[in-house]
Amino acid sequence: MKRVLYTILILINCFCTIIAQNSSGLLKPEKIYLHTDRDVYIAGENMFYSLYLQGNAGQMSKYAYLIIRDQNNTFVINSRLEINNQVAYGTVPLSDTLNTGIYQIICYTSCMRNHSEELYFNKEIVIANRFDKKLNLFPDSLNVLKADTSVSQDSVNKSDNGNLVLRIDRKVFYQREKISFSIETGSIPGNLTTRLSVSVKEIIQGIPTLPSIYEYFNNTTKWENKVESKESLCRFTPEINGAVIEGNVLKLSGQANQSDSVKNIDAGLPPPYTLLVSTTDSIVNLQYTSTDSSGSFRIHLSPYYEGKDLFIRIKENVKATIQTENKFNLIQPFYPSGNFNVPGFRPNLLRSENIVQVQKFYNLQQSITTLKEFLPGGIVPRIYFRDYSTVFPSDFIEMNDFLEISKEIVPALKVRKVGDKYVSGYINFQDQANKTEEPSFFLDGVPIDDVNQILSLGTRQIKRIESLPFNRYYGDMTFQGILALFSKDLLINRIEFKTPTIKYQSLSSQSYTKQELYKPVDVNSHIPDMRQLLLWDPDIVLKKSEKKQIEFYASDLQGKYLINIQGITNTGEPVNCSATIVIQSRSK
Repeated sequence: MKRVLYTILILINCFCTIIAQNSSGLLKPEKIYLHTDRDVYIAGENMFYSLYLQGNAGQMSKYAYLIIRDQNNTFVINSRLEINNQVAYGTVPLSDTLNTGIYQIICYTSCMRNHSEELYFNKEIVIANRFDKKLNLFPDSLNVLKADTSVSQDSVNKSDNGNLVLRIDRKVFYQREKISFSIETGSIPGNLTTRLSVSVKEIIQGIPTLPSIYEYFNNTTKWENKVESKESLCRFTPEINGAVIEGNVLKLSGQANQSDSVKNIDAGLPPPYTLLVSTTDSIVNLQYTSTDSSGSFRIHLSPYYEGKDLFIRIKENVKATIQTENKFNLIQPFYPSGNFNVPGFRPNLLRSENIVQVQKFYNLQQSITTLKEFLPGGIVPRIYFRDYSTVFPSDFIEMNDFLEISKEIVPALKVRKVGDKYVSGYINFQDQANKTEEPSFFLDGVPIDDVNQILSLGTRQIKRIESLPFNRYYGDMTFQGILALFSKDLLINRIEFKTPTIKYQSLSSQSYTKQELYKPVDVNSHIPDMRQLLLWDPDIVLKKSEKKQIEFYASDLQGKYLINIQGITNTGEPVNCSATIVIQSRSK
């Protein structure tokens, strides 16, 4: 009864949340904006990003999902991002084996999956393989373009949004010169905290400028009439308090294969089913949930299971298969636009490839700092806490199988043969009404079906045995005794389960990382400084009336550079500003 009520409460909460977002207008749909350090990369470089989430205070998603796919709709990156104070940031290493092409970045939350994919954040980037010197994807003249170092008053100190004020005292800087500017909150009302990311990158002429976070979040045309585009408003559970695994138990006919779809037939027991979740460990651990009448389930995963290989098993003996929802599933295909088919882009790309080759030659690598790691939670969802009767088989003479071990050194446990299989039970069990009920068996912390699966294990395979010859209550589950074996070689991975079981790789979140600030050891060094990205800082916190000073160094590359600042306040207001500066040679 408790399991049914719990499932109903989850469905009601999810349904009411989504309905409120879509119909009443009291809650806003979640929106994501991703600020990347650049739009053009060479395979082998790092892509830096900052994510900003706008939603409903106290009810916003904890996780977002980041995908990068190529022109063939093949995923090259998929990561989970953990959101803290509406922000997440990190580094995506781009493999040096990636082919030259136009790639798409997509980012969304589980809550956003209840609406059209058109509302997911997406943008195009170019990744070029440095060994591709033809670049046939971008037909253009091979003439090398001269760096644009012209100065116009309109392009310098330009601000797209009055929420922030960017102050810089000069228009032109010299190679390797120290550059500084300040950021102020400007007209942001109230005593708010603003979180910002700043990039200073070389401008590639002709590539269209992407909308700022302010323009993107306030684009009413994008969001109108699309929020309620899906019929199933509560298909996906918002991950507000933690990770959720959801899926279905699909019943199969007696002659069906595991790949068959669900059918309304009697095959074993009718739902609801109990799903057991656990992971290999030196401690018996378990989390469980129940399916609804249609076979659907949702597991609000314990933080302990983050990033671990899980066993998900149906407790009941039913002909079925477990199907989990893929968080990285996309329906709409990617068709590249022509935004990068502009005159001069191809020679710029060739120039970037040559720059990376030079950096490889001098072994110039970007230094990455890890600011925060997201590790599994320390509280184990263990079934029992006390050290009950514990036996170490190595303390005794060698025994060849568990049948002999149970007779000789496991107190109160009796294993006997009935027909063609073995059954087990505890002698003088306290609950005489259920004396025919077998105890629950665990191997390496994971529940298994019965004693027959461990009968072949002898002294050499078993490290220790823990025995609980009495009733154990765990939530609304009752165990008629527990016997837990821990093997020396994680033999749980070799067990063939009798009831439907799958292995599931739970997700872990990307660490918060950023590029270390470049500090020249010797400005007169003979080693060329060919950085196209002069600054990336995703972790700037600005308070009301505060003036934040930002410093960085110009490289040897002459041309125009864009100072691009994006951010969000703690009330969800988007802010941004930008300016263009010029780097010139001192000889001019």
